[in-house]
Amino acid sequence: MIGYGHQLATISVVGTGLSLPFDAEPYGPGDSEYAAGQRLLARAVSQLGARFADYLVVDGAYATAPFLHTAGRVGLHVVARLKSNLPELSRAVEKRFGSTPPTRVYHEQKQRIEIWDADDFDPWETLQWPTVRVIRYRQHKPDGSVVEADWLTDFGSRQIASLSLYHMAKSRWEIENQGFNDAKNRYGLEHICHHHANSVLISWLLCLLAMMIERLYRLRYLHRGHHPVRSAEQLCRLLWLSLSRPLAPNPG
Repeated sequence: MIGYGHQLATISVVGTGLSLPFDAEPYGPGDSEYAAGQRLLARAVSQLGARFADYLVVDGAYATAPFLHTAGRVGLHVVARLKSNLPELSRAVEKRFGSTPPTRVYHEQKQRIEIWDADDFDPWETLQWPTVRVIRYRQHKPDGSVVEADWLTDFGSRQIASLSLYHMAKSRWEIENQGFNDAKNRYGLEHICHHHANSVLISWLLCLLAMMIERLYRLRYLHRGHHPVRSAEQLCRLLWLSLSRPLAPNPG
């Protein structure tokens, strides 16, 4: 998965229950998140090989022909958010899905999930795909709230089922919650006291390395035996308690 923040593109392994941010690419004036994302993707595949991932999950900002073509050249499928930046495709999807019942309806974890799925939408003018597959999901949560979103992909309907594609799309939030949110609130990614470009980049990379080591240690190494997986906050609290001086017994 690729995500972007303030002048920083990051790439993370997600969708496996273990989110691992492992590389970053800065961009500045005259550059763009699209160009930085393409450089980052090309470097990751050249260093790790195409088999480090099966697909990319990206935000709508990356649903551009240049980025989708770059992903195809390195051998990766893409699941991308469909937003108003692709007006022709969005109108075609709304015209079809807005007037038809869902293709599939699923029930899991007390939720009702309605999915519309079609793989024969026309690509926009600059996209060199034969067709575009689009799913719309409508997630009815137990509290009564409803979440709806459209996603596009080059996965064929015979390759990936609707429900699996839904779960791929939902993994987008892993990078928000376990990537940027954790990095900013727990690892100080926004509070870098450096101004030189190389120094800032090194600080970013060290932050990502710290997150990766902590998660591999906590979720893989420490998850032995029958105890539950502890959160980072619980582990930190246990660490501080183990370092504290034991109280002397009260003689009275």
